[in-house]
Parts: sequence; C-alpha cells; structure tokens
Amino acid sequence: MTGTPMKKQELTDNQKYKTLYKELVSSCGYITERSNRLLIKHAFIEVLRHFGDARNADGEFQLAHSVSVACIIADDLGLDTTSILAALLQQLPVTTAVELEAFKKKFGNDTLNIIRKIQRISDIRMDKISIMPENFIQLLLSLSDDIRVLLIKLADRVNLMRHIKLLPETAQKQISVETSNLYSPLAHRLGLYKIKAELEDLAMKHALPEVYHSIEKKIRDTASERKKNFEEFIVPIRRSLTMAGLDFEIKARTKAIPSIYSKMKKQEIEFDEVFDFFAIRIILNSAAENEKAECWKAYSHVTDIYPPNTSRLRDWISAPRPNGYESLHVTVEAPGNNWVEVQIRTRRMDEHAEKGMSAHWRYKEQKGEKSSADEWLRNIRSVIENYTPGDDEIALSAGMKVYSDHIFVFTPEGHLKKLRSGATVLDFAFDIHTEIGQHCNGAKVNSLFVPLKHVLKTGDRIEITTSKNQKPNIDWLNWVTTSKAITKIKRILKDAEFSQSEAGKELLMRKLGQLKVDYNDDIGNKLVLYYKAASALDLFHGLAEGKYEIQKVKDALQPAAKTEEVRPVLKPFTKIDSLQNKSGKQKTLVIINDSTPLADVKFARCCQPVSGDDIFGFVTVSEGIKIHRSNCTNASEMLERYHYRVVEARWAENSEVTSYVATIRISGVDQAGILSDITNVVSGDLKANIRSINLNSHNGKFDGTIMVNVDGKAHLNLILGRLVKLKGIRKVSREN
Repeated sequence: MTGTPMKKQELTDNQKYKTLYKELVSSCGYITERSNRLLIKHAFIEVLRHFGDARNADGEFQLAHSVSVACIIADDLGLDTTSILAALLQQLPVTTAVELEAFKKKFGNDTLNIIRKIQRISDIRMDKISIMPENFIQLLLSLSDDIRVLLIKLADRVNLMRHIKLLPETAQKQISVETSNLYSPLAHRLGLYKIKAELEDLAMKHALPEVYHSIEKKIRDTASERKKNFEEFIVPIRRSLTMAGLDFEIKARTKAIPSIYSKMKKQEIEFDEVFDFFAIRIILNSAAENEKAECWKAYSHVTDIYPPNTSRLRDWISAPRPNGYESLHVTVEAPGNNWVEVQIRTRRMDEHAEKGMSAHWRYKEQKGEKSSADEWLRNIRSVIENYTPGDDEIALSAGMKVYSDHIFVFTPEGHLKKLRSGATVLDFAFDIHTEIGQHCNGAKVNSLFVPLKHVLKTGDRIEITTSKNQKPNIDWLNWVTTSKAITKIKRILKDAEFSQSEAGKELLMRKLGQLKVDYNDDIGNKLVLYYKAASALDLFHGLAEGKYEIQKVKDALQPAAKTEEVRPVLKPFTKIDSLQNKSGKQKTLVIINDSTPLADVKFARCCQPVSGDDIFGFVTVSEGIKIHRSNCTNASEMLERYHYRVVEARWAENSEVTSYVATIRISGVDQAGILSDITNVVSGDLKANIRSINLNSHNGKFDGTIMVNVDGKAHLNLILGRLVKLKGIRKVSREN
C-alpha cells in the first residue's frame, strides 16, 4: 500500500526541525553519558510538541529560540545537562499539580527549580528599572542562589540581541541600552569576556547606529593601511622570537568599536587620535614550569626592537589580577610615531582569559572599586574555572545565600527599591516620600491587599494606598525597620505632640478666661496636681486629646468646703413613689453613722452621687450634712483638712423612691442624626429624663455633657453601656 505523499511545507518543517536538532546535538557533543543525551532529546521533543511553529513576541520561532539558548549554554559556557535542559524547557508552561509532578519525574527537580527562578527574573519589568549595574547584579543574585540561572539569562540575552532586528526600532533601542547598562557588566564580572564583547557590540549597533556605522566605516577605510602596518610591525618580532627558539603564534586584534567610542568620549579625541587602535597578542606554547620565564624572554626581545612606554607596563604574570587574569601588557612605539599595545601570554593564559573563565569581572574596572556582589562572584569564580563539562556539582558549590540583609522590591511603575531585610509596607512608603508614608493606610502587594506591617520580600511589587485622614501613631515605630522611616515617624509624632500641646494650652486659656482667672505658675501647678499630669506640657496635651476634661478646671480651682450642692429631683408623686409610706412616715434615703436616718438630704454638685454609689457625709457650717461620692475629686482634700467633719454614710434599703441627677460626658464623630440617636436611647429606650444637653463640635468631632435624672447607679450604668454602643460614639463616661 502506497503511503500518502507528504506536503512540501511538512517536508520543509521536518527539515528545519532536523537541522535544529543536529545543531543541538553538535553543541552538546561533550555530554557523553547516554542517559543525559536521551534527556536532552526528550526535552527537544517536548518543546517541539508544545510549540511547533509558534513564535515569540520578537517574531523568532520559540523552538529555535530555545535551541539557540541551549547551544550558547553548551558552546560558549560548556555547562551541565541540567543547564541545557533548563535552557530548552524554560518557555514551557508548567502550572497544574499533575504537570509539575510529571515534569519533575521526567527532567528532575533541579531543572524545575532553575526554570522557576528564570521565570521569576523574567517577570521583572526591566524597561522600567533605572538602576546601576551593581544593584542589578545584586537583584539577580538575591532572586536566585544558583549561578546557572544567571548564566542562562545571559545566554537568553545574547540570543535576543542576535535576533533584535525582528523587533520594532523603538524596542531595539530600549533593549540595547538595557543590555549595555545591565547585562554586559554582568557578563564582564562573571568573566565571560566573549559574551560581554558581543553584547556591547550588538547593543551599540542598535542603540547608536549612526555612531557605530561611522566608526565601522572608518575602520574599513583604514583596514589596508592597518594590515600593512601590522605586517611591517611583526616581521622583526617574528624573526627575533624564532631565533630565540620560542614556539609562538602572533594574532592581531583591532580595538572593538564600543571601546574606541568610549575612549573618544572619555579623552575627548577624534577617531584618528586613538593611538592604541590595534594590538597584537603573542601566544607562547610553553610548558607550565617555563611560562613566566618565556613570557619575560619574549618581552625582552620585543622591547629590544621597539622602545617601550614603561609607564604603561602591566605585569599580571608575576602578580595576577585578583580575578586570575595573567598576561604581560606593554605599549611600544612603532615607526611613524604610532603606539601599539603588545600582550604576551601562554596558551593556557590565553584560553583562560579568552573564554572568560578567569572571572574577568575586575579587569579594566576602576582601581580600588569594591562591592559585595564582586566578593560573591569571586567565590564562584573557582567553581566556573574548575568546572568539568557534565559535572552537576556546580549548583551545589554555587548555591550560596546572598544579600540576606537586603531585599529588592518594585514600585507599580517597575522602579527598583533596595531595603533592609524585614522591611514592611510602611518602610517602603516612607522610602518613596514622607507625605506618602505619613498618610499610608495599606498597600497592594502583588495585587493583594495587605496591612501596614506586612513584611516585604524580594521581587514584590507594591502599590501604596493613602488617606488624607491617616496619621502616624506610636505603634508605627514597632512596624518599621529602616532608619529613614523611624526618623520620619518620630519627627512627625513630635511635631504633632507640640501642635496638640499648643492647642491644649489655648483651650485652657479660654476656659480660665471664662472663669475670670489669670493663668500663673501657681494655677498651673494646682491643675497639674489635680489632673495628676506629668508636667504642664503633658497637661496641655491631655486637654487637647480629651484625656483630661476641660470642664473640671472650675472644680479643680474651687475650695472643697464651698462646693455647691443639689437637692434630689423628685419624680411626680404616685402611691409607689411617695416619700411617705402607708403609715404616713417619711422614707429614709441615707443613714449616717449606722444610726441616724435622713430623708431630706443634700447632694454635693461636684460629684452628684446616686443610689448605689459608695458615699460619705460632710458636715457644713450652715447647711447640714452633704453627701459626696467616695471617689469625689474633693474627697482627699476634705479628709486631709477637715477629717473631723467627715461622717460615715450609706444608702438606706428601699431608697429607690426618688431620682438623682447625673452628668454624663460624651464624645465622638460629628455625624448627621447623632443627637437624635442619643436622645432616643436615653429618653425613649431607657425612660430617663434629660435635663440638659451641651455638645460642642470641632473638626468633625464633638464632645460635651448630658445631665440626666436616673433611678440609681444600675440605671446610670445601663445608660452608659447603651450610649457607648452607638455608631460614632468614641467615649462615654460619668463626670465626677
């Protein structure tokens, strides 16, 4: 039976897939273990099955992109099987529990963890980040403790830059600037010199195309002249080194276009004035024990021919760079007053530097520059240098926790903020701006609402919510960790306290004016003692906040013996409420000294006792015995100064035949209908007669007093309990 002929497109596609797979297998040639090669094949099939001809946002085939990144990982970095698998599978969506379990079973948990960390970094809006390379490196390191994640991200960036022409022009420039500012320095510090050079070149080519092509054209125009100069320059060197019996190779290196442009800008010179336009590299095939001696021997022969600029001698053989870079650099004067840089190194040194495995992160950087990121990268340098292809131990060696004392978070626009570990929403708000901090009432972290004291973690995106009515309080100091936030909150609280004290002092002066009393130190001290305040400042602050009641100033300044009294207010007479019982005798209200019954008693106005209160009697000069509450504000003074006029008193049984006057202090939020709610509860629900209401409103709040007739303490407590439950009521208390 003859099979159905394949369509031309299918043949083309199959050929394309085969070509991609051959490229992958060729790049991974150093992976010799059969099981690992089979895993790579299965990963390729998995990506092919899932994506087929699907394209990325930049127009590149997703399969081709995955294979290209994996090839860079293998060809340029020679990483392990897990790294290649992660590079191939990083775009594969794995979300459900079933998919995750199947993925781990097939490709391993390490591969899945690397992919998750890659995706976490990919979610960051780099186009919105205005940061220095140092912070960018710290951010990446804090998001992942596995060096392979960074290397795969770099490989991904290299592939993106190689296909950047597929993107719109505006995107090309933005990505190129990002690459130049962030990824190229990362490659440089990791020691990946070739990758760093390629990224810099591609970035400048698309970010500054006119400048790039202008320099490129000048290089082409002078190519024949440079070639001629190079040949003339090396002839005597080649002859001298050969006669000395050295085994060597000479290479010419034209300075990279970004390096030329950088030097032109830095030194403010023209293209023709770049004196070390090209360099030569002498690579010696030396035995390990002869490396230093033969390098210096070659140096001697070169400087015998061409005079050196000794100030530009760089001996990184006797004392290698901290990054492990080894080479002799000398600048010599060639015919025609041209200066040429000569680099002398062995084959081992050249491979070490050329492949980037010397952790080139400090080479050509500002002398003395130090950073915590560099220190960490220095530690992993030895892991990269001593790495054997196919060795899966790189992750174990490089899996170190870094930057545990800092976190990196983002604004809604994607701007990066570096905060102390343990920082909260409040810390972030104050880091943005003091105004935002002091009015912060919450935040959305990764689109979820969280409270002020929510602790942030690296990678969080925070959107602060504010309210003009929100103000800092003392508890906020327990919810922040950064010195900036602590300092700001303390300053705001101090300013608020001073403002409140001024307001309280002004309130007191108005009250004293009403009482026709002039304020002086004696008055101030008396009030401080009366209110039991810590100081005059504390008194003013307490009066403003309502902690100390301004209405009591009058009582505080009156002598105890001259307090006013009020007779009990009687209800309308009925058979039940009559002051007389059926025998015609008056009912007793108070009993003095457990022996003397009193029916017609006077109650002190200063504390307004009601049936059920603990009481005592005070003998006045002309008005008989007045009844005070035991906790009356004047009690201590009367007991101390007039103890001989104080008598014991208690309520008589069945003394409920009368009503008593009580004053209630109330405060809360001034809102529509609040007065109606109060009167409905007191008069309507609880059947108490309201004698007067005096409420004052200010800045959306109210406070004042209610004078009411009650049957006794139980009745009064019931009223207090019901009032405090009303919406908008902040505080309810019985005035002493």
